[in-house]
Amino acid sequence: MLASISGLLTGIAAGFIGVGGGEFRIPVLVRVLRFPLRIASGVNLLVGLFTVVLSVYRRWGKSTLNDDDVVLLWIMGVVSIVGAGLGVLGRQRLPLRPLSFFVRAYLVIVGVWMLYESLAHADHVLLNPAGMHRWALAGVIALVIAAASGVLGVAGGEMRIPALMYLFGLPIIEAGTLSLMVSIPTLASGAATDRKLGGLPNSAVRVALIMGVASAVGVVLGTALIPYADRHIIKGALGVVLLLSALRLTPPHASIDQPEMSAR
Repeated sequence: MLASISGLLTGIAAGFIGVGGGEFRIPVLVRVLRFPLRIASGVNLLVGLFTVVLSVYRRWGKSTLNDDDVVLLWIMGVVSIVGAGLGVLGRQRLPLRPLSFFVRAYLVIVGVWMLYESLAHADHVLLNPAGMHRWALAGVIALVIAAASGVLGVAGGEMRIPALMYLFGLPIIEAGTLSLMVSIPTLASGAATDRKLGGLPNSAVRVALIMGVASAVGVVLGTALIPYADRHIIKGALGVVLLLSALRLTPPHASIDQPEMSAR
């Protein structure tokens, strides 16, 4: 039941806003369902993959991506695979506390700003470059976000969507859809690697399926709400999610009060 509730809520967030919600699934998997953190990360990746794929399918007719957005998608998607791999490889070498602090600070600042814009019905774009400058910036942003996401064990949508909005001028619905599409190859690569390395045993796959089915219901509910909510409501909801994510974000190798038991 707990796995189902967690999957349902994160599915609603993915469908309505465009975030994967991994920061909220990990505490349930570790503290409640008592999975070792290594296996919980694998389950999180698999559920996240299922959730974002279905979310993209459900959101496709509700957003309009032009040719320029498609090019942006390809650049960020390819670079994100590389960045996520570098992040995973660097987990043991990089200082996690400073990185976690900077990511949390980013989420808090952007979350508060989005709440302000939502209440004030205001929209701001910091940058909106064109041509090669746009593609170069997309590559750099994708690499940094994917690397940080790989280190911290999350999909990175909470960081990616604000960047797409404020640095590339995408509306919030299109930014959420594009972010979800960029997450697909990154999550697929991570889940396949976890499965190959034994971080996703059959017993964990069963839990992932339960969460995945519940997430599917949540995605359907979340995407059904999009036509009835204007962009300011969606932006305010994203701001709240960013602030909650800053509170729940836990590095993969951080100390968590739970025994290292095998998942039977």
